[in-house]
Amino acid sequence: MVGFTVATTGRCVAGILAGGSPDVLVGTDFSCNEARFWCVVSPCKAGAGSQCFFSSLWQRRVRSPAVAGDEKIALRSACSFYASFIHGAAISLHEDKDVATFGPAMKGLLPIILLVLVSLFAEAEMREWKTADESKTLVAEYVSSRDGKVTIRRKRDRRTFTIDLSALSEKDQDYVRQREDSPAGNDPGEAGEADGEFAKLLTGDWERAEGHGLKYRIFGARKLRKGKGPGYPLVVYLHGRGGDVMTPEEPWGARAFTRDDNYRRRTCFVISPQNPDQQGWVGTKADGVVEIVKELLKKLPVDPDRIYLTGYSMGGYGTFQLLSQEPRMWAAAVPVAGGGNPGAVRDYRKVPIWVFHGAEDKVVPVGQSQAMVEALKEARSEVKYTEFAGAGHGVADRVYDDEKLHEWIFEQGR
Repeated sequence: MVGFTVATTGRCVAGILAGGSPDVLVGTDFSCNEARFWCVVSPCKAGAGSQCFFSSLWQRRVRSPAVAGDEKIALRSACSFYASFIHGAAISLHEDKDVATFGPAMKGLLPIILLVLVSLFAEAEMREWKTADESKTLVAEYVSSRDGKVTIRRKRDRRTFTIDLSALSEKDQDYVRQREDSPAGNDPGEAGEADGEFAKLLTGDWERAEGHGLKYRIFGARKLRKGKGPGYPLVVYLHGRGGDVMTPEEPWGARAFTRDDNYRRRTCFVISPQNPDQQGWVGTKADGVVEIVKELLKKLPVDPDRIYLTGYSMGGYGTFQLLSQEPRMWAAAVPVAGGGNPGAVRDYRKVPIWVFHGAEDKVVPVGQSQAMVEALKEARSEVKYTEFAGAGHGVADRVYDDEKLHEWIFEQGR
């Protein structure tokens, strides 16, 4: 007989066992690449409180099943045994003389099962990670990184940790950036590829596009053509009165999100629509922005739970307008030197908002933002407010160059 045991904290799994006790678990209908298997397992001797399991996905208890001969274990997909190996379990294989009890089919499967075990538990690239001050070290493997944070898996117990990239040594930060830049580097999972004509807009430069009555600029790295995981964040920047995002090489304001170091840490899509008449982000212009976002959600691997809205001056007013118009679209918003309707804040009180304004603004009085912040607080909204003492209307660079703003906005999600 061949036996296989995996031990975990307080419980264990016994698999590939011929025979069983009066009380056994029968796991069935476990899928792996659309294949299924049946397996009979018996309770392990790890104490009265232990129990056998494949995973929390599916299990049921059966009393004294009548199972005979080769039917004791009919395995159709060796890869399904991955379900038994969760939580970094310790492995032990043992064998006695009577292998023939499994029949020819089972003996033929044993090499496949062993191969699967080896591939599942092959050690990944382990390295020693150090804190920024090099006072602490940890041997772990790189898992992923996104939005200025890195996830690693500790060698000792396979436990995962997510920490700020800035908390690591320069050497470790460089290593993470290299992994992000590699072809297999840092994509979070499957999310669909960019649609043809939109894929061509993802060049790593600011490209020009048009749709839904508006011209706009769009920025996205080439690697974003192949979607992964839930997708990537989208930042929507609304310019102020007199602003021109179509002519310059890089649209002012929005470009802060695409600067090399910032973009490497917080990879995303960025769009900046052009207001055709400079008469506010209202009516068909507000509708056009919403429709562009909806189209990008269909055509690009955009994470629908991480769409961020920001704008300066007239764009700050537009930010409050679009929050009211489509409150469920936005994961966070940053109105700068703008204002809005305090009576409408309850519509979007659940959206995290960070408001900025210069205390000496002569173009848009600071009272405009103060009134909005007060109304948001009364509505128990998650609102932050920064007022720059002695500053006038031109605070946009000060806002968008602030690393703390970028850290905050990309931490938000619906």
